[in-house]
Amino acid sequence: MIEHRGRKTGKLFRTVLEVAGRNLEASEWIVSTGYGTESDWYQNLKAGTLQAVWVGSKRFAGPTVRFLESDEAADVIAVYEREHPKSASVLFKSMGVSHDGTHEGRAEMMKQIPMVAFGVLGG
Repeated sequence: MIEHRGRKTGKLFRTVLEVAGRNLEASEWIVSTGYGTESDWYQNLKAGTLQAVWVGSKRFAGPTVRFLESDEAADVIAVYEREHPKSASVLFKSMGVSHDGTHEGRAEMMKQIPMVAFGVLGG
């Protein structure tokens, strides 16, 4: 779950997100926007309003946020597909996206549903 402030209202929001991958070396948790760049939480992060990240019952204040390039996101989603093929299929269908099975096809798809990495110390 992430805590972020509304970019217009300043109101605190909490949004539950599914983790699509992890970068253990950088202590990063990676999520996908699911519904593209128009999601309010994504727009709020772009505006720099991230306050905290929750992993389970542990809260991490002051996390870093990194917006993945589509090439890196394609690598993450390929692993997710291998580990969770049925879930990936259902998610892609509900998001209205698909690819041709190639890295290039995945990278093109990930331009529509970008990924965000949250870095947490001690996570």
